[in-house]
Amino acid sequence: MNMHSSHSHLAALIASVIAAAGAIQHSAPAIAQEDSETILEEVTVTASRREESLQDVAMAVSVVDIDALADAGLTGLTDVLTFVPGVSVTNSGGSFNNIVYVRGINAALAAGVVSYVDDIPFGSSTVYANPTPLDGTLLDLASLDVLRGPQGTLYGASALGGLMKFVTREPSLEEWSGNVSADLSTTEGGGLNQLYRVSANGPLAADALGLSFTAFWKEKEGYVDNVTIPLDGWDDYEYYGGSGSLRWAATDRLEFKLQGLFQNSQQDGFATIETNHADDALLPGVGQGEPWYGDYATGAAQVNPSEYDTSVLGLTIDYRFDFATLTSVTSTQDMSFGQNLDLTIPFASFADLFFPQNAPHTSALLVAEQGFDKFTQEFRLTSPSNEKFEWILGAYYAEEEGFNIQQLVTEPAEPEFYFANFPSNYEEYSLFATGTWYFTPDLDASFGIRYADYSNDVVLNTVGPLVAPLPLSEIEDDVTNYLLNLRYRAGDNMSFYSRIASGYRPGGANFLILDPMGNPLSEPFYEPDTLWSYEVGVKGSTADGRFGYDVAAFYIDWEDYIISLSRGGVTVSANAESAASRGVEASLSFAATDALVFTGTLSYIDAEISEDTPDLGAADGDQLPNTPEWQFALDAEYRFSLGSLPSYVGGSVRYKGDMPVGFPGYTDSDGTFHPSSAPRLTIDSYTLVDLRAGLALGQIDLAFYITNAFDEYGYTHYGPSSVSPSLATPTRPRTYGVVARWNFF
Repeated sequence: MNMHSSHSHLAALIASVIAAAGAIQHSAPAIAQEDSETILEEVTVTASRREESLQDVAMAVSVVDIDALADAGLTGLTDVLTFVPGVSVTNSGGSFNNIVYVRGINAALAAGVVSYVDDIPFGSSTVYANPTPLDGTLLDLASLDVLRGPQGTLYGASALGGLMKFVTREPSLEEWSGNVSADLSTTEGGGLNQLYRVSANGPLAADALGLSFTAFWKEKEGYVDNVTIPLDGWDDYEYYGGSGSLRWAATDRLEFKLQGLFQNSQQDGFATIETNHADDALLPGVGQGEPWYGDYATGAAQVNPSEYDTSVLGLTIDYRFDFATLTSVTSTQDMSFGQNLDLTIPFASFADLFFPQNAPHTSALLVAEQGFDKFTQEFRLTSPSNEKFEWILGAYYAEEEGFNIQQLVTEPAEPEFYFANFPSNYEEYSLFATGTWYFTPDLDASFGIRYADYSNDVVLNTVGPLVAPLPLSEIEDDVTNYLLNLRYRAGDNMSFYSRIASGYRPGGANFLILDPMGNPLSEPFYEPDTLWSYEVGVKGSTADGRFGYDVAAFYIDWEDYIISLSRGGVTVSANAESAASRGVEASLSFAATDALVFTGTLSYIDAEISEDTPDLGAADGDQLPNTPEWQFALDAEYRFSLGSLPSYVGGSVRYKGDMPVGFPGYTDSDGTFHPSSAPRLTIDSYTLVDLRAGLALGQIDLAFYITNAFDEYGYTHYGPSSVSPSLATPTRPRTYGVVARWNFF
């Protein structure tokens, strides 16, 4: 699979075109040119379930320009969310299964950040399926809106840290537009990467029926090599999917939109490497956090194939009464994630212990599949925007069936070693309401409330000596969330807001583990975790429109947050005591000239344990994992004419500060040491520099890019372990690419 000679020509071409640094437009206020003068462009969002100017919405919202980032070679949540302040992504090393943290709020067991496609919620509401958010960045999007802070009143369960809203391009009833593009790139140590996309949007019947669709296919040649099998390009993957929507304006009051999406990704192995969790641990002579086999090498004993598959189908109906708009949103969705995972260390030795007649066992492979099928229905009644009194009333229902099947396959084979199947069910009913009172045209307040009643059950069927079967366990519970906003417009170009909001993740039934004497080792259920967020912010721009700003400060009080524990060899869910997160976020933009624009984001987050937590091995004041204290992104873009051709050059700098993972363990007042099952390590900071350039040739757009231009090495994710090698995901090496797009309408 040696294609480096052919790629050298591509690399040389790109390197000759890129010569300066520039910018990617993202969460800072958008900028446009009108009459040769650079000014801020008004951005409209639906974060509060009605259309509002981004400058006026009373919460922290980032609007990400997905198309601009794609032209710079940045696709997928792990790339694009680095431009959103307060957000951290744990990179699985694949095109999926990447977990999003907002303001330090985790999603390790159940989703803490919810995904929406327009008004359709996506994802599991339990700890038994998979907390992976949807990655819709390759669909035909108008924008990706990231709402930071709890959204429990309008968006419900699991919108604990925030929400990602993939806003699709609305089918046009007036004119056609469309394009087809190819993104070809080469990664040092890897091979040729390919991404092809096609989109079209336009009327089937003028003013009545519109169609929108997009499709993509991506193939990445890996840059991590397996030195044991051996196998180059261990982390190759194929990723394809698409979406479509059909919009019917039946009358001037009644409108239907039918939409769906599909995604599938298959991968030989994740782009992860084995490391030591501490000096000389497991592999003598290798220091803390250092690779076992090399910077981009793995020693897994077997191929670890995985497959991710998801589909969503939704129907939205709007009917506009004189006094309000009635909206019905119906959706069905399914997701499955299957993976083979090399667990030779430590489970081969366990097989030797239980089946000594066949020892030694040379490998142990976990074959697992998990996922869910889900149905949701929402009815919402929304008053017109009138700047006097505005309101929303709604009801929501969700029904989810989850599955999780696991089996350990050993060599020599031991069919009775380990098999587990634990299906689960979740059902929820919710009622919600918000109201906004305008005391004056410039001063208003909003109040929101949501009541949810839910049930959750799980059963564990097992074979083998490791885990015993457990009977059906079920709980029913209810929770209420609140929202209070105060907003003041100090002028046409400035607004202040304060926000108090709560959020939650549902509790659930638990595996009841007993000791040999019949005493319980785990609780029969885990409580919902809840938080309260207190936030103030200011948004605006200068009178000439050249400088824009969006600054927010927050404090979060998090109670009973959900954690995982090992009890009798079984992973169960539990509740820790409390944690807190506080910080400041800023998004800025500056048009230095009509041609030169700078943008940037900055965040400082101090997220820590608030009480000693023996189950975690954490003491009061220990930093929460997977969120760096400091992050920033700086961009610049210069636009000019190359002859008569519109052109640009640009670049970005992305910094991720030192980030703790795991917990250090602590000693209580009695002198008892409480270790952590995931020992603490602090991942070093790293800085990525990306360069790009482009030009327009009539209907053809060309873009050239280099990502990680200085080939910086660091860990974008780290999974600490004291009993097996810790898995780390290294930064992607320097990549050269070119994007060609034909706008055929």
